[in-house]
Amino acid sequence: MKKAVTWTKGMFHSAHQILCDGQICGNLIFETWNNHAFGIMWQKNYHFKCNGFLNTTTTIYGDNHEELGTITFHIWQFRAIITLKNEVPFSWNYSNGWLNSWTVSNHQDRHLNFKASSSSGVVLGENLDNELLLLAGLYIKEFFTRLLVVFIVFVVFMAVLRA
Repeated sequence: MKKAVTWTKGMFHSAHQILCDGQICGNLIFETWNNHAFGIMWQKNYHFKCNGFLNTTTTIYGDNHEELGTITFHIWQFRAIITLKNEVPFSWNYSNGWLNSWTVSNHQDRHLNFKASSSSGVVLGENLDNELLLLAGLYIKEFFTRLLVVFIVFVVFMAVLRA
């Protein structure tokens, strides 16, 4: 049976509030000037640590600073690979050209579908019990959104300089 989890965030904010059955069950909060994020889901804490703004690898840590996995970004393809401890790797891919729908899948038994608007979204899947996978899916989306904003600002800045 398919389940649904929703989230909301401010239009220009990077903090996601995750709702399960209408109740707050988690948060994903990005730091302002880098791609570090803190996730809280069902009383468990997660830390996503990127080694630089454009670094292609993020390490995921748990409550006791235990390494739980990594996210490897393929920036030019807008894809990522999520490698969690003792799990088959998951692929993260956009599902449409508008960049508002994406999937996380291990191509076997786990498949999460994410759909988003500018300030909210929903995750659909039969196995939403893996909160780290859900947080990682949102983290990757925000990473690519930030990258896209930096690119647009750079293009506008270069256009202004040429004028």
